[in-house]
Formats: sequence, C-alpha cells, structure tokens
Amino acid sequence: MSLSLEQLVNLQVRGVSADTIEPGRRGGAGPSDSRAFLLDGRCVLLNVVNRPDAYDVEHHENGCCLHGQDGENISSSLVRKAKFYDLKTADGIPYKKIALLHGNNCLASTVLQTCLRYARPETRCRFCALGRSLKAGATIAKKTPEQLAEVAEAAKRLDGVTHVTLTSGTAVNRDEGILYLGKCAQAITERTGLPVQLQFEPPVDLGVFEKLKELGVANVAMHVESLDESVRRRMTPGKAEISLVRYFEAFKKAVEVFGRNRVGTYVILGLGENRDITRCLIDRLCEIGVYPNLVPLHPLEGTTFEGAGELDPAYLLDMYTFTGRCLRRTGLTRAGNVAGCGCCGACSLLQFTEKEGVVGHIDRRKKLADRLSRVDSSECDISLSIAETPEDLAECHAIRREVFCQEQGLFNGVDDTDERDPYAVHILARGNGEAAGVVRCFRRSEGVWVGGRLAVRKKYRSHLGALLVRRAVSTMEERGDVRRFFAVVQIQNLHFFEFLQWKPLGIPFLCHGVLHQVMEKPLGTGEKS
Repeated sequence: MSLSLEQLVNLQVRGVSADTIEPGRRGGAGPSDSRAFLLDGRCVLLNVVNRPDAYDVEHHENGCCLHGQDGENISSSLVRKAKFYDLKTADGIPYKKIALLHGNNCLASTVLQTCLRYARPETRCRFCALGRSLKAGATIAKKTPEQLAEVAEAAKRLDGVTHVTLTSGTAVNRDEGILYLGKCAQAITERTGLPVQLQFEPPVDLGVFEKLKELGVANVAMHVESLDESVRRRMTPGKAEISLVRYFEAFKKAVEVFGRNRVGTYVILGLGENRDITRCLIDRLCEIGVYPNLVPLHPLEGTTFEGAGELDPAYLLDMYTFTGRCLRRTGLTRAGNVAGCGCCGACSLLQFTEKEGVVGHIDRRKKLADRLSRVDSSECDISLSIAETPEDLAECHAIRREVFCQEQGLFNGVDDTDERDPYAVHILARGNGEAAGVVRCFRRSEGVWVGGRLAVRKKYRSHLGALLVRRAVSTMEERGDVRRFFAVVQIQNLHFFEFLQWKPLGIPFLCHGVLHQVMEKPLGTGEKS
C-alpha cells in the first residue's frame, strides 16, 4: 500500500505501543526509545510509547502489521537486528558499545560520550539524554579510530552498511574535538571506503573545514536544533552561546568547502518555535545548500521534556510540505547527502516529500532578473525626485498608508509615521503624472544611512521598486557623507534586494508582526546597483 504524507505524520506522532514492542535502545545521542520499520520500502523510525492511541504491532512470519485505534491496518516489517552486534574487540568490548545501526544502512557512533554542556545542568540541552547510556554501561566514554574502523568493516561486511555518522559531545577545546572526529573518519574511510559524516558545533576557526576535507570527510552537519533564537536560549542554553549568525557563517563556509547538499543540520519541531521564522530560515538554509533535516520532538525519559504535550500533526504536515518544496526548488536530495542523517532519513519524513521529483536548483535572483528585463518601462512616464514641498510629502505618506496600513494591515491599520520622518529624505516616484511610489532614507550616525519604508502602488510594482532603491543609493552617495548604507526590508523582498546586489546581515527578526531582514549595499565597489 502507498501511504500519504498525512498518514505517515499521524504514525510519527502517535508512535507504536510499548505493550506490543520493545524499543531498540534507551538514552544516548541520536534516535532513542524507538524502532525502525520499513514502510513503502523506506526506513522510518517510530517512537515506542505508552499512550492509548498508539499503533499496536502484530508480528507475523513475513513481517508485521500496525493496527490503529480507528481500525487502520498498515503492512510493515522491522529492520533486522545487526549481525555485528554479536562481535567483540580483542580486548572484549562488544561492538554495539562502539557503534550502532541507525535506520537500515547507517552506522552511527557518539565518539565522545561526554559533553562540556551536558555536564552542567544550567548549560545542558533540555531534550538531551547523552549521559544516560554511559551511566547504564551501554557504551564507552571515548572510541578510538582503530575501534571505529574495525566495527565499520564488520558492519559493512555483515549488514550492508553504506555510510557512517560520527557525532560527539562538545569537548572543552571544541576544534580539537572536531579534529579528533576527523581522524576517526579518516581511519574508517581508509579501511572500508565508506563515506563519513561528522556532526559538531561550529568550529572556532572556520579553517577546520579544509582540514576535515583533507582527512577525507564526505559530509558535515552542525545541528542548530531550533531556528528561533529565543527558543535556543531557553532550550539549548549552552549551545545558544553560539549565535545563529555564527551558525550561518559556518554553514556558508562549509558549503564552500564541501559543496551543496554536503552540509546538514537538525531542526527539531515542537520546541515552541515561531513558525514564520522557522520557515524563513529553512528557506535560507536550502538556498545556501544546507539540508535541513526536520525531526519532531520526542521527549525522552530523564529529560526536561519527559511527559511533554502532544505535537500538532497539522503543524508537522505543513512544515514537511513546505520544506519539501524548498528542497525540490534548490535541488537538495536525501541521496545527495552521501552520508549522515539526511542520507539515512529514518528520523524524518522529508524523504517522502521527494515523491514529486526534484526540480533542480532555481536561482531566484536570475528569475527576478529575467522578469525585470521583460518590463517595458516606456509604458509609463516615470520621474523620481526628492519630496520637498508639503504637498509632495503628503503624497509620500498617502502611498505608505495605502500599502502598509490598508493593504498589509500593519501599524494597526492607522498610520506608519514615526520620529524619523521629519528629518528623513523622501524620494517620490511619479508615473504618468500620479504619485506611484516612495522610499525614505535617514542618517543614523556619522557616515551611516538607512533606507526603508519602500512602498509602491500595485500597478507600478513590476519595475518601480528597483528604480526607487537605485535612486536612494545614488542620492545618498552624491551627498558625499555615506560610508555604509543599510535597509530594513520585509522578508518577502529579500531576493529582490539580493538581485540589486545587497547583502543580508544577521538573521530575520519580527517587526510590527512581520519578518524583516537587515541588508547592506556595498558602496564604492564599482558594482551596478
């Protein structure tokens, strides 16, 4: 049978009954308190839970059947127990204490089972159970390159493992810990030929990425956990010391070194995150070339989230669907990851959003340039000038009220004027003699100007916005006292400004209930605005 994404989300939220099946493992980093099933030929991890509406698992000779409380029956099969689990090293350490089978073809290991952040309750990630498996004696604190290579060889030979994921707690010297992971990856690849993904926090020195590449690392991931900064400060207080801005700097550098689709991150859904911010930054990650692996929050025993409330299936479905569109538009695929969580895909349902096929990377700026190039500006007589008379300024404010207050419903639908208007420079555009658009600029400090309040009436939006932005920049440059030029723009206009050679600074933020982005126009570079 072919399952819809909605059915799969329902399965993921409700899980399978602990009365009818045992979890594969408990605690630790990565997937826990769950079992891997094959559904529609793909591996999906389902949580083993105690809740009345969970699916019952009925075992039979050829697999198993998942029974829902509403009479739904889903044919499935369990991923087999790994054969390499029965082996031990020469010094008597069971292989399963060194690495585990994740999904159905991924070998995974937490190389350093201790963490600087986990050690202190005030810096610990609220959903993490890293220390639980170590305390229970289910693993060892530090794996060596030799041990990992030995286990990887057996897992490839006996269980058909095709790629490896190495993660770790955060070391006191972060970059040193990352390079140790790199040496482990090198040993595995040299002995087995398997591609290896490394997972870590952004390095202090971004030059670490080149060193990892030289060691033969195939893929890297830096798990941001949440794309909402306020959630990060609350749920990952230690990791939040590294800002989202720094994460995105590291993402961009990593993509430069490893390429598109070879850098990933985890985004946990259900931490109380702002939906708009999350969607916006997922879109940006995909544009950069970073695969955003979406996973729903699964509260683990012994964590702050133990017994947390239920996830909204509609929210998960929306986020999976949206992210799937972003992946297809930017040409990112599960298979393109080569190794790691995105390649495995068992913890997420993003793999099922690829059903419609990959569109390929669409350059939004090029699309915009093509559209603007087809506009015949001769269709209307456009004039731009600085608004100096009371009548001109009144027309500027009328356009702004029409666009921001009436059309977009901002500023309580009343008035967008503020304390900057009296000393701001307003540039007014007229089309065929009527007031058509406006932008304002104000001086924030010596040599620093800010543009904003860009508003264009509907019938002029095909081309007038670009003319206004360009005139704003040239007008300020002609004044001779501008060293830096910024703009605060609505997120819907981000790609428009990028087409005009503006650069985003930092991450989006909410202003008047709408996501905005700070942009900067490089000056004096000879670039055409």
